[in-house]
Parts: sequence; structure tokens; C-alpha cells
Amino acid sequence: KTTDKVLVAASGGKDSMALLNLFVEGQFNISVAHYNFGLRGLASDEDENFVKEFSEKKRIPFYTTKSDTKKIAKEWGVSTQMAARQLRYTWFNELIVSEDFDWLATAHNLDDKIETLYLNLTKGTGPKGLKSIPLKKDKIIRPLMFAEVSEILSYLAAKNISWREDLSNQTVDYQRNKIRHQVIPTLKEINPGLANTAQVNFSRINDLNAIFDEKLELFKQSINFGEIIKIPFLEWQSTPGFTLMIEEFLKPYGFNYQEITDLLNATISGKIIKSNTHEIVTGRNDWFLKKKWEYTEETNFHFKEPGLYEIGTQSIVLKVTTDFPSIMDIRKSEHAFFDFDAIKWPLTLRNWKHGDRFQPFGMKGKKMVSDFLIDSKIDSPQKNI
Repeated sequence: KTTDKVLVAASGGKDSMALLNLFVEGQFNISVAHYNFGLRGLASDEDENFVKEFSEKKRIPFYTTKSDTKKIAKEWGVSTQMAARQLRYTWFNELIVSEDFDWLATAHNLDDKIETLYLNLTKGTGPKGLKSIPLKKDKIIRPLMFAEVSEILSYLAAKNISWREDLSNQTVDYQRNKIRHQVIPTLKEINPGLANTAQVNFSRINDLNAIFDEKLELFKQSINFGEIIKIPFLEWQSTPGFTLMIEEFLKPYGFNYQEITDLLNATISGKIIKSNTHEIVTGRNDWFLKKKWEYTEETNFHFKEPGLYEIGTQSIVLKVTTDFPSIMDIRKSEHAFFDFDAIKWPLTLRNWKHGDRFQPFGMKGKKMVSDFLIDSKIDSPQKNI
């Protein structure tokens, strides 16, 4: 709607200047945001002034900010392009919230979408990556997604609109530029109608993703979420597309394709695969996903006396009773009963170790904890506290 508040991201390049002028012609309620990354010295400042002058001439509210992107990228340990993207969108989101914008409009076009598809394919991607750049996501809209660069250039020429040229876009130092200047031209030689073919293929990919999303949602509904996430592996193992579903589900937990492949090829119960933040343990019928926790002596918990103790998100209540527990109470998995006279304070709660023994109710002798867990068919991840 023309009454919606739209923040237009404008670098000063041909795409963003075409988008900006289209919004002006449509008499939309817009503001302009320009991020000066400081990557090209004086040229970066000239880009900023160019967009500022255009905005002032059209009486459009103008926002700008500047950073030493190379320095920040080094501090973060990421590429300059990655840092620039993070800085840019973080700032945009801050403006959207503080100035109450309805939309953020960026100037991505059809050529960008095709380039992103092939870039994703070279890196390895799943169904979501094949969709490339979406037309709309949350509050981000991309109105030029239908247009080829050649069409954008024709529009700018017809409207006599100037723009700033970033000479770094002409080099092949970056992966995207190699795709743009070396791969895409070759594909267009093979198929001059590449853009139209791509549009048809993107439509098909979107339909396939819709089918995949439905199946993925059914899979998620079968998962038992909790502090330990129980994934019904055996139930879904033979389902077509399961590898893609489990890959998509585990992606937010830091697992990559190779690690997931190792899981799928696991032939024994108890195999452990770890990401930076989580770990998965294979069970007989299920996989168990939980936050990674390395056991050390320092993770022992000590209780000086009866009372309520908080351990992470869990609570433990220690109390003394003179009433002998009923069979029903003894069988409750959340209860444990001990002979008070045999206890020496402070008590220590720790992971079990091989060689630990205990004497269960009703038994005269002692039993190995490891044997008890096996007899009880306790899966590996549930053997730890």
C-alpha cells in the first residue's frame, strides 16, 4: 500500500537507484537508508553524498551510518562481505524498529537470484538454497526480483537517471563475481532465454519446497521436544526424503551434511556426533539431541543438608521421612529412596562410572550400575544425569 512506511536500502548503484525512482514515481511513503562501509576510501563517501543529494532533491528522509568494515571483519574473524552483510541488516533492523517502518525494500533482481542459485549449488545446498532469494521474507521485500539487469539499465536510460559504479563489481576476486562474469555469460550462450527458463524453474522449485515443508512439519510433530530432544529415527528412516528432512531440522543446531551422513550410516547404538553446541547420540530406535555438556570433576554437585536445590533448569528436593515408602512411590522414576543411617553428608551427585555398584530394594547382593542400565534398556544419552 502507498500508505505503508517503506525503508529503501540504496547503495547508489544502478539497481537501488532504479528501485528508488520507481518508489518516487509511485508516490510511496518512503525513506532512504545508505550504509557507508568505508571500503573504497573517498569513493565510498562520494557514494553516500550521491544518495543523500538525490534524497534531498526528492525531499525524502535520509539515514546513513558508517563503519570500518575491514577492521570489524578482522575482529569478528569473518570475511569482509560477511561482516558487511551483518552490519547492514543489523542497522536496517534497528531503523525498522526505532522508526516504525512497515517494510525494508532491497534492490535484488532476477540476475542476483540466478547467481545466488548457482553460488549455492557450488557450495552444496538443500531445498531452501534452491529457492535462492525470496521475493518477500518477514519485513524484507524485493520488488525488482522480476527484472533482468538489462531491463533495469533500459529503465535508467529512459528516465535519464544516473548511478554510481562500484568498480569492485567488475573484478573476479569474489565468488559471486566469478559466477556473474564467467559462468552466467556462458550459460546464456547455451540458452539465450536463461532468465525465462530460470523463472519457470524457480516456480517449480517453490512447488517442490511447499511439498517438502508439509512433510517436514509432520516429521517435527513426531519429535518429542524437551531438555533432551527425542527424534524417532527408526519410524522415519525409510521415508523418502528423510535425509533432507533431518538435515533441515538439525541445521539450527550446528550439524553439517557430513556429520548427518555419519549419523545415518551408524550401525551401532551409542554413536555420538557433536556440533559446536549440541550432540546427538544414536539409540536403538531413536536419536537423542541435547546441548553439549562435557563431564568433568568440576561438574559434581554437592548437597550439605536436606532442602531444595536448583541444577540448571531442574530442581532436586532432599527430605527426610520416617514413613516407609509404598511400592507405588518406589516405582516412580522421579523418586529415589535411601537409608538415612547409611548416608554421610555432604552428598555428591555425579555421573555414574564403570565399576559403580548399588544394592537395589529386594536384593541381598549388589549390582553393577552398567548392568542395571542395560537390563532396563536405557539408551545411551539417558544414562547420564
